[in-house]
Amino acid sequence: MNTHRANIISILQLISSPAEQLEYQRRVPRVNVANELVNQWFDDFYHPGSSQFEAAFSSGELAVLGHFHRAFDERVDALPGDLSLLLLSQTWSEVSTLAAVTLDRLGWTGIVATYDD
Repeated sequence: MNTHRANIISILQLISSPAEQLEYQRRVPRVNVANELVNQWFDDFYHPGSSQFEAAFSSGELAVLGHFHRAFDERVDALPGDLSLLLLSQTWSEVSTLAAVTLDRLGWTGIVATYDD
């Protein structure tokens, strides 16, 4: 799978799963997972306007991803910077639920995102 697709699917799956977020924190205790979830979406993986990024998705997929992005962006400043507080946050619950809805709308629920060789 294209790197951009794999990264987007993986981060949406992580955002949608509190259990995976806790497992991530357990595996890498020195990392601030709450910050990583935000940084991975906004800084590392979601790059609309990049021709390589946009070539990895259909126009319909880009529209759905754009909807998620705008909703996340509207809420990001209200999110706590600590995973334990993030998981208790109603705002994060909204983002997490929307990530799960996005995966479902795109038919990506349950996909194992792997990179092309």
